Amino acid sequence: MTTRAYGRTSWPWAAVAVLLFWQTWFLCHVYATERSGVRWTCDTEGCGTNQLAGGALFLAAPSALGAAVLAAPFLGLAGAGLAVLLAAFGLLVGREDDHAVVAAYGLAGLGAVLVVTGAARSLRRRGRLRDPGENGPAQEGGRVPVRALLRRALAPGTLLVAAPAAVVVTAFVHAALDGPRWVMMLGLNGTIALLFALGTMRLRHRPGVARGPVSAVGAVHAPARLHSLTARGTDFVFDLTVLPEGGDPYRIEVQQPIDLQDVRIHRAALVRLDPRRPWRVDLPPRPPAAELARARAAVHTDDLPAAPRLRTPAPGTPALVAGAVLTAALLALLAVV
Repeated sequence: MTTRAYGRTSWPWAAVAVLLFWQTWFLCHVYATERSGVRWTCDTEGCGTNQLAGGALFLAAPSALGAAVLAAPFLGLAGAGLAVLLAAFGLLVGREDDHAVVAAYGLAGLGAVLVVTGAARSLRRRGRLRDPGENGPAQEGGRVPVRALLRRALAPGTLLVAAPAAVVVTAFVHAALDGPRWVMMLGLNGTIALLFALGTMRLRHRPGVARGPVSAVGAVHAPARLHSLTARGTDFVFDLTVLPEGGDPYRIEVQQPIDLQDVRIHRAALVRLDPRRPWRVDLPPRPPAAELARARAAVHTDDLPAAPRLRTPAPGTPALVAGAVLTAALLALLAVV
């Protein structure tokens, strides 16, 4: 996957990297400014504390590592350097004493070297290579099925997922502005987990290709005309104009491993789609013969209208929309209270 495709489909991972960068600086800053005031409780099993500064460095290390790894597709080696620089900056700014100041300056030097090295490697790579583009005819333009998305955002299943997510994000934002630190840390890492899961779901998403397979429950059949057939890896990509009954035609691509309907020969197909989610389309392997014959006859005419290309929404988009609205409502309610 190219860096461009990574950024397009997995922007939640970029947001996770940003939050982890900030958390790295914050934890190191808490350690530098509050370490001397930590109260330790010791017993026969060892010493411990419930203050964040006591374990801040142990939490900052995996945070910096995660930020560097997730930022690597965008920043390369410079991402690791940025994480190290932020850790050093957090240790140096506002410190109460000179404890570990040598280590902080050492981290700053290492971070600077990594940033410069990463930037130089990136420039050399751009000079040697050109982006060949992605294999296949998928196009990013086209209309987005806004009405269908809004209906999905208001569905009970979507709200069941969006409501807890909105509570987690609201806890992070509200506590970061004015609230207990432990609530902020829980909300922050909960938000990171949610964004990471969302990015994982979107890794293989292509905006111009239909999502499938389609569940037989509530699905309907519709004729479709073939415009082109190309290969993408071991799969075929069918560029189709779908003619749903009682709806406007639209153009979409369907990616499947085999052509069981002889679409290449007849230049027509019988597709199965979800009328509530028009971006969910597939080619049923064994369609009824009578319906397949009618579909082939329906598209072999010269007066088919031009159909706009449908831009398929990424997985989790309805829940993301509903969660953003609920989060805004909760933050507004807390501001009033």
